Amino acid sequence: MSMETAESFALWFEGVDVDTISTAANVRQFFKKDYPKLLRMAGVSSSYVKSPVLSDEPKAPLFGNSSENKMKKRIYAQQTLECVARALDAIRYESKQILIAVYADKLNVWDVCELIGCERAQYQLKKRKAENEFADAFETCCDWWRDLHVYK
Repeated sequence: MSMETAESFALWFEGVDVDTISTAANVRQFFKKDYPKLLRMAGVSSSYVKSPVLSDEPKAPLFGNSSENKMKKRIYAQQTLECVARALDAIRYESKQILIAVYADKLNVWDVCELIGCERAQYQLKKRKAENEFADAFETCCDWWRDLHVYK
């Protein structure tokens, strides 16, 4: 990457103000509504994000109206779940632990607090930070899914 390209990239962040509360809410909605549907469509269990089978090649979903539409939806769901796994791998370990504990393992607040070693008062802040980290990573891992960020 050239210095000019790096400087242009850095300018993308200037003046961008993310609403972290609304972004976290979008991530919660994604994991509560979209994620379970993707799991069903892909035919995998919620443990998929813990040990997915990922390929090295980036993929884009296949769309179109044909007799193969159901298979395309299944492939799209599998590819999107691969993006979820890549995004989880790209964030801090504690954030990954929180998101998997809450959305895949469905642990209660007290169990998550015990897992990560924090008080309940800190939990909400850590969870919101984890959700925002996921939104950052997922945006670039899955270019066909909508951006989960909310901008001010």
